Amino acid sequence: MRLRHIEVFHAVYEHGSISEAARALNVSQPSVSKVLRHAEDQLGYELFQRTKGRLIATEPAHELFAEVSEVYTRLGRLTRTAKNIGNRKGGHLRVAVLPSIGLAIAPRAIALFRERNPDVTFEITTLHSREVERFLYERECDVAIGYRISRQVHMRQTALGSAGLVLVSPRGAFGDESRAVPVEVLDGLDFVGLRDSGPLADVFVNELTRLGIAPREIVTSHTYYTALALVRQGVGVTVADAFTAAAMAAPDLSCYGLAPDVSAPIGAVALESAAAGELIDRFIETVREVIEDAAGHHEATLAGRSS
Repeated sequence: MRLRHIEVFHAVYEHGSISEAARALNVSQPSVSKVLRHAEDQLGYELFQRTKGRLIATEPAHELFAEVSEVYTRLGRLTRTAKNIGNRKGGHLRVAVLPSIGLAIAPRAIALFRERNPDVTFEITTLHSREVERFLYERECDVAIGYRISRQVHMRQTALGSAGLVLVSPRGAFGDESRAVPVEVLDGLDFVGLRDSGPLADVFVNELTRLGIAPREIVTSHTYYTALALVRQGVGVTVADAFTAAAMAAPDLSCYGLAPDVSAPIGAVALESAAAGELIDRFIETVREVIEDAAGHHEATLAGRSS
């Protein structure tokens, strides 16, 4: 099938008539009929049967549409990408972030960067830490922000600060929020656990193992924000990075520091040969600014609660 065949077949299948397909494609009905007949001649079988004035898709058409739909979607994506590339004036950055960074830090950093550089456009993708290096090597992103600094060659790393975990519970469950809660309190407690949610959660699990602490994990979540939503439903307590906890703060939740502190470094990773090196560096500095501001706000909030 040629691309024009795919376009016409998709339109006729979706709309169920030659006239509606022609209207959707902004062409004449005879043109649609001609292309459709040519497609059927090329394939050697009918795609539609006319019954009481309506077009009914044949079984081969139903089977073919699954493949055609995928190709048509990709063609549409290609068209949009080509148009977007033409509209770019000040540069374009593809940013990959871990889910927690994507919820709290990256949106603020992108908004701040575009305030200063309104012609720069962005594409943002969330991924797991184990995918970061592949995304960079395969040129699917220009810069990645996460909790694990890469040690691979041909990559440059920039330290941006650190993120600590906080204990999130129903309001006032552990008293004054300005006081850190000993990790030992979690032993045997109903807990929303975290799995595959990144290096920060791994540090926490390793700390529990080191101290011989075993919370009663009644639900396991793959993201911090789902874990927080479960706490709001009264399922148990959980931990989250301080940035996500602040972004999802609610009157019915309390956040406590942990003793000992559980934290991990935040870093930016990019290929040494990245074409948009100067733009990447400026964005990284904006992310650093947002992280420092968020950390300062968190400290000020804790200080306010203790006064």
